[in-house]
Amino acid sequence: MKKFVMYSARFGSPGRFKEHTNSIPDVDKLYFTDLNIRTGCNQTILTGRDHVVKNTFYDVVKMNLENISGSPIKRQRYVKICIPDEIFDNYEYSVYVDIKRPVHVDFDWMLSHLKPDSDIVLRQHPARNCAYDEANFLLRKGRYDNGSIRNQVDHYKKANFPINYGLYSSFQIFRRHTKRLKECMRYWWKQVEKFSYRDQISLPYIAWTQAMNISIIPRRKR
Repeated sequence: MKKFVMYSARFGSPGRFKEHTNSIPDVDKLYFTDLNIRTGCNQTILTGRDHVVKNTFYDVVKMNLENISGSPIKRQRYVKICIPDEIFDNYEYSVYVDIKRPVHVDFDWMLSHLKPDSDIVLRQHPARNCAYDEANFLLRKGRYDNGSIRNQVDHYKKANFPINYGLYSSFQIFRRHTKRLKECMRYWWKQVEKFSYRDQISLPYIAWTQAMNISIIPRRKR
């Protein structure tokens, strides 16, 4: 079993993405997609009816998730949250990274912040500390499925989910592959599948209901 892997995902439509840098240049890097594949540059383009991935950074893994209903974003979220078996079963740790964010992945640094009783490392949200505040912020923007977000908030209030329980940025997720982690990720996905694809709203709720301890990456000084 290998130690580290980094991965990303995109489904349904092409779009630019940034190549990431990392502390281990020869680490395995996987990109899950339903788009057709070419090599050449770090962007995706539209050719006729076919979406074509052009990329020089990732090893591209074709994946068909038509069984997952809803928008392509939900399929991307599924891969993001429910670590694919070929990753979970063959590596000790994984880092998910959003293809839109040009981040540097320092594996040993993130591992150093993973607490013994935790299987996941995240950054705190830079602006808010409450899932309800995040939901209200998204509702005010009006760019998302407001009905799903309102139903989600109502569900959490009925469950007595507390305010200010924490909020996390999920564009980069470091995880230790354990049975407990996989179970928590399934619960997280069920929330995203049922309610809004904005997974930052549901993650604190899962941390609360599943007693999932989240390790925090401190902000690096510039």
